[in-house]
Amino acid sequence: MSRQQSDASGRRVVVGGFLGSLVSVGMTIYLFGVFQDALVAAFDTSVSTLAFGPSIFTAASGILSPLVGRSLATPSRPGRSIRSVMFLGALALGTGCVLLSRAPSLPWAALAFAVLIAPGAILMGPLLGQALVTNWFDGERGRMLGVVSAGTTVGGMLLPPIAALLIEAVGWRSAMAVLGVGAMVVMLPAIAWLVHDRPAGESIGSAGEGAPTDAEDASRSASTGELLRDPQLWIVGLAFGLIFSAGMISTIFMVPFATEMGIPLVWGATVAGARSGFAATGKIVFGSLADRFGVRPVLWVVVAIEAALTALLITTREPWLFVAIFVSIGFVGGAPLPLKASMAGQLFGRANFAGSMGLLQSLAAPFQLAIVPVGGFVYAATGTYASVFLLTIPCFVLGGLLPVFLRTAPRRPLPSH
Repeated sequence: MSRQQSDASGRRVVVGGFLGSLVSVGMTIYLFGVFQDALVAAFDTSVSTLAFGPSIFTAASGILSPLVGRSLATPSRPGRSIRSVMFLGALALGTGCVLLSRAPSLPWAALAFAVLIAPGAILMGPLLGQALVTNWFDGERGRMLGVVSAGTTVGGMLLPPIAALLIEAVGWRSAMAVLGVGAMVVMLPAIAWLVHDRPAGESIGSAGEGAPTDAEDASRSASTGELLRDPQLWIVGLAFGLIFSAGMISTIFMVPFATEMGIPLVWGATVAGARSGFAATGKIVFGSLADRFGVRPVLWVVVAIEAALTALLITTREPWLFVAIFVSIGFVGGAPLPLKASMAGQLFGRANFAGSMGLLQSLAAPFQLAIVPVGGFVYAATGTYASVFLLTIPCFVLGGLLPVFLRTAPRRPLPSH
């Protein structure tokens, strides 16, 4: 394959990863609120019971991500191709949505979500797209990881209004079925055409220059136990666990905070959509900056800006300034996702990228599971969302400081089996 052909194929692969991230995250995390009222009425349940849905998704991600990452093929051992795993994910997600649309009771709906929808989203989601980019790109890796990561945010912009229109037009059950079938109709051909694990003729390759040879990558291969014994994995996992937990507070409690500030609900939701758009742009911008200046310096800038903006947010009393700060937080708030992937690629190499990313997701899961209930408790105790957002500042600061203790930013050899 010529360099020009390789570059064109690499761009198509990025589109495949972008679409996988868009559909997998857009049809799970972002749709809970859209279907909430309809599910409460249909199954005669409560909002607090349905609130376990995001926790189920987070727990499933923490459990499955290391298994999925470890199952993917590397230069030193056989495994499943990224394309085949994404095919399975698209089938599971779509089928699960169709079955949920026919669920006679809440337990059956929960079963469809826990057994098919959540695992399907994980099998087709950002981890697989990031692994594709790491296989194909070296010099432009940060920017391409930003593009793939932006799919999660674009999914949050596009799919909720589509789902809402479908619910109003045909009811929640038919809407859920249409979304499930639509996911399969869109994703299965897209995966077949766009997703290729690596450049032709290379067992692990790169569309960029300076890529390590297969032998060099194989020397970095490590078992799960060896990765877990590496202090750098724990430092990165704890750092981004804190940063992503702070981001969850910003995502989940921002609209209620806006309402507390006197901003009408519809306008608050509209601004939240604009925030998502800025987050998608920020992922690409900061991913590109990481290519040029390094991951850690860019991460330090991101967390410093987000902590400072949050401090301004909780002290302002002007609605227009609140909105401006809110949207600005979105621009920097999306950056940690591609930065985490870039850091994992640098520290652990292509052969260990998917495995290390899966383990990092497990290390972050306890923080993400705990932070929302803690935020709810703080709000109940203080009666203001400003106190809830105050929790994010130490999370950003500590999460930003931990990478200082990484021994080195570039890739380094890991023990072989």
